[in-house]
Amino acid sequence: TKQDIATERLTYETNRAGLDSMYSDVKQKLEEETQLRLDVEKELQLQISMKMEMEMASRLLEKDIHEKQDTVIGLRKQLEDIKGINLELYQKLQTCEGSLKHKTEMVTKLEEKTNQLIATMKEMENRIKLFQSDKQAAEETARKLGQMLADKDAKRSALETDLKIEKEWRGTLQKTLETEKEKCSKYHLELQQLKEIKKEYNELKTRYHSIQELCQEQESALAELGSQLGDSKMKVENLKENQLIVKEAQWVDDTDSKHCKKCEKEFSISRRKHHCRNCGDIYCNECSDNKMSLPSSSKPVRVCDNCQTFLLQRFSAT
Repeated sequence: TKQDIATERLTYETNRAGLDSMYSDVKQKLEEETQLRLDVEKELQLQISMKMEMEMASRLLEKDIHEKQDTVIGLRKQLEDIKGINLELYQKLQTCEGSLKHKTEMVTKLEEKTNQLIATMKEMENRIKLFQSDKQAAEETARKLGQMLADKDAKRSALETDLKIEKEWRGTLQKTLETEKEKCSKYHLELQQLKEIKKEYNELKTRYHSIQELCQEQESALAELGSQLGDSKMKVENLKENQLIVKEAQWVDDTDSKHCKKCEKEFSISRRKHHCRNCGDIYCNECSDNKMSLPSSSKPVRVCDNCQTFLLQRFSAT
């Protein structure tokens, strides 16, 4: 009986020691879970602040879009003035057909060129309408910040290509107008009877120079708008990177993982589980014995070896 009592006492003591160790482990897990809850609350506050910054960025984008609409309206008015000038020139050339019968072939050539200019002006007006429709669509989609940011970037690149094409068209129009001016000067030398038409043509020439200066001023304004768009794009890309970091981090459950993700060693009482605060995966102490400051936390937190190398490369690149 004494031996049985001794064996029962030994089993009781071993059981009690195991229960004490289990109690200490449970207590440590409770402390870790409370710390995790505090970290999650901090991350929620940071996400709320990031949301406010995104709203401010969307408001700034709306202001930029309104300013671009005003510039497009001004360009359209100037294009209408140029169209009126071209129509006046066409009417004056028609009045001169009676006195210039022996040069009908040259006049027909000029008429074809003016028709080409009118067609190009119509194409430019159609493009301006397309720009307005694109801008209205951009205003509607600016309220949705998720996937529509990529669409805005694509539209911005399309607008830049269209503006380049318009500049090239404008250069060709200027060259054709200069050639027509030279031909008109030759005709005025040969035809002394058209002095009054020559005076009117000089007046139109001065008006054309004034319009050309206005176009150059508007091109400089468009260049400034392009620089502002570049700055806004950089801000939006920074906001995208912060959102991707927050979305990609998924917190892995303790019950799902039984091995370290890097060294694949099995977890036990001596080898405890640790979460990486950047990627959310579970590692052992040896594979996650690093601390770094993240955008989601003001203090340095635990980070795995893979995330440490990635973050160091990123910070060195910036």
